Parts: sequence; C-alpha cells; structure tokens
Amino acid sequence: MRAPIRDEYEDKIFVSLKNISSLYKCEIKNNHISLGALMTHQHIAEKLSNIDELQCLKQAVLASANPAIRRMATIGGNICTSDFLASDLVPALIASDAKILFQSCESKNQMPIEQYLKTRTKRQKDEILTSIQIPRGDFRSAHVRLLMRKAGEYPIANLSIRYSIDETGSVQEARIVVGAVESTVRRWIKLENALNNKKLSNLNMLEIAKGNLDEFIGRNGPDAPGWYRTRVLPRLLFDAFAQTAQEFH
Repeated sequence: MRAPIRDEYEDKIFVSLKNISSLYKCEIKNNHISLGALMTHQHIAEKLSNIDELQCLKQAVLASANPAIRRMATIGGNICTSDFLASDLVPALIASDAKILFQSCESKNQMPIEQYLKTRTKRQKDEILTSIQIPRGDFRSAHVRLLMRKAGEYPIANLSIRYSIDETGSVQEARIVVGAVESTVRRWIKLENALNNKKLSNLNMLEIAKGNLDEFIGRNGPDAPGWYRTRVLPRLLFDAFAQTAQEFH
C-alpha cells in the first residue's frame, strides 16, 4: 500500500488469501495457542483477553500503531515484513518462544521465529505462513515501549519479557527481547544469563541492565539517535518487571 510513495517496485499481479478460512483460525489448547496468519491485531487481543501468561503479546497488539491499523494489520504481515524496524509483535513473539508454521507446494514446515527472521529474505517463493504456535505455561510476561511523543505510532525502543518463578522465588527461563533499537530484533542474552537462577526480590533491575548495555549499538534514525535508544533500555526493563510484579500481588 505504501510502495508507490516510497518509489518501490510494485508487482502487477497479486494473489489474495482472504478466502482461506484456516488463516483466521485461533485454537486455544491447554499446552499451546495457535494463531492464524491473517488474524488482525484487534482479533488477537480479543481472543487472548483471558489468558494471563500472554500479557506480553496482548500488550503488544493493543499498543501497536493506532486503532485503525490494528483492525487491518495481520500478525503474518507483521512477521514477514523485513524492512519494518519498529515492530511490537515480533519482540513479543520471540519472548513468547513462538514457532512459525509454513505450507509450500511440497510440504509443511515449522521453525522457531528467531530462526525464521534470520532467513526470511531467502525463503522459497512458494511458501506461505499459515499460523503461529505459542506455548502455554506458568509464565509472567510484559511488553513495554517508548515513543518520542504520545501521538507517535511507532516506538523508538521496545522490550518484551517472559519468565517463570520457581519455589524459591528465583527467576527461571528468562527471555528478554529488544526491538527498534538496532536494525534487527534480538534477545538480550547477557541480561538473561544475569537474571536466571537469581531471586527476583534481590535483583536491582536498573543496575543489572546498565551493566549489560554494551551488547547493543543503537541505530541512528530521524526519530531518535542511536545512543538514546540504548540509554532508555534499563528503564524499559524496570517497567516491564514492575508490571509483572503488580499482576501477581
């Protein structure tokens, strides 16, 4: 839709998928949730309204862009768009350990979303993303974002977290994902390692995050300089964990 104003090449033939009913299907099971690739942001928010462990994804779909776009934009389109640097759904899906399911002319394939992102510009041409599968469990999660002004649509930085707490009150299986800061969305591995097996009540999130900021080199853009994108990450992390703590009190 925006190709003409960007002076991008526009194909003359398009194939519509809108009449394939399975691409709109949502399945909620005890161990996982499956979202059809043509589900809109708004549709996903409605279907996940009572699923507490997926707060991260719910917050991402409800915060992304504006209401008009959320009623039209699909989860499949958000995943497959390679040049959209400020996606809210992709960090949330990585934090949620999502898997992507494809259908080609010859076979069905499944892979972690992280693996797909590394290969999405090289995928075979007859491949269609059909659904996204997300595991369920006793997780806490949150998604936070920062705008330059409240009227802005896209974040200059966003962050998604998912983790569990064991019987000792220690963090387990931490997944922390940063988006919009660099040219690709990726996990904050050093920080995950610094949090795992530590008691949540003893952690100073701001100081730990500041000590691991060297993992990122922020990209410069018209909306914000690179140094500022990285500088705000400790506060985003603090806010995300604060949200999950409030939910369980």
